[in-house]
Amino acid sequence: MKISEEVLHALAGLSETDRSVLSVYLRTYGDWDLVDRFIENESKKLVPFLTGNEKEYLDFSLSLLNDFLIQKKSKGYNRPGLAFFADIGADFCEGLELSIPPEQLLAVSNEAIIAPLAFELDEYEPVGVILADASKARILIVAGQVMEDVSSLKAKIHHLSKVGGWSQMRYQRRRMKQVKHFAKQVASDAAKVFEIDKVNRIFMAGNDRILTAIANELPKSIKNRVIGKIPWDLDAGDDEFIKRVAPIYEKVERESERKLLSIFIGELKRQGLASFGIENVRKALMFGQVDTLILDKSLDPEIQEELVNLAKDISSYVEFIETGSEIMSKIDGVGAMLRYKI
Repeated sequence: MKISEEVLHALAGLSETDRSVLSVYLRTYGDWDLVDRFIENESKKLVPFLTGNEKEYLDFSLSLLNDFLIQKKSKGYNRPGLAFFADIGADFCEGLELSIPPEQLLAVSNEAIIAPLAFELDEYEPVGVILADASKARILIVAGQVMEDVSSLKAKIHHLSKVGGWSQMRYQRRRMKQVKHFAKQVASDAAKVFEIDKVNRIFMAGNDRILTAIANELPKSIKNRVIGKIPWDLDAGDDEFIKRVAPIYEKVERESERKLLSIFIGELKRQGLASFGIENVRKALMFGQVDTLILDKSLDPEIQEELVNLAKDISSYVEFIETGSEIMSKIDGVGAMLRYKI
């Protein structure tokens, strides 16, 4: 399973009890010996501080974690990381695939530790990608360091010949029809995939003429989500593509942050639907008022965790703002866009 708003909401719900919850973040890349050693060492460090019941919870939770890892090993999982959560009292356990290598952690608490998940979902939001040229197309979901193929199509488009006169014109018309037919297929498949996966950003790369034809066939609601287009050789490696587009994605994310802060400041100026400061925002979260929680990336991790859990428990969005923002420094690194005022 992958990170989603629904998963974060479910995990935040585990904080409503006093039960022990196991939270684990692992760097993997297929190196299972290192993973096993980390789990063994970290669990040994915890044991002296646990009560009898907590030790039983930990042992059983670790057995569930082991089952999850065995399953991943058997499928040849070699991506950057995994997260795992277990609350035995609630009969809950969930493993998640991560798109970036996490800060490793194995901890027992009365709530699931979810701030790293919220950060990944915000900073490395999945992007729908259409790669296409005159011979083939790939439809992918890209997040962080992971590219996942969802669909692929082969084109039947003839290349230009040296035939002249009317034959040349007929050939051109035939080729245009083939391009249009291929573009319709790709656009239709992409629209279905991106709607199902709730993709908000779309990127296109490949042959400009083919991409233009595909863009013309995309439904307006999908076309409006396109954030960029670049020429690209589809025979190039996936790692090269991720390196090429990473700065573009980051630029889009920073621009999104600037727009959010602009709206936030506007609401503050007119004493509208905005709040700031740790105590004020905490109170607003407890009353269910918060639509979007805004956090400075450099905020104390414990405060981040508390506020993110409160936010996800009421299905609020969480936005992390790049460290160094002047406005965030003026509001103690915490702000909120509100659903309503009390």
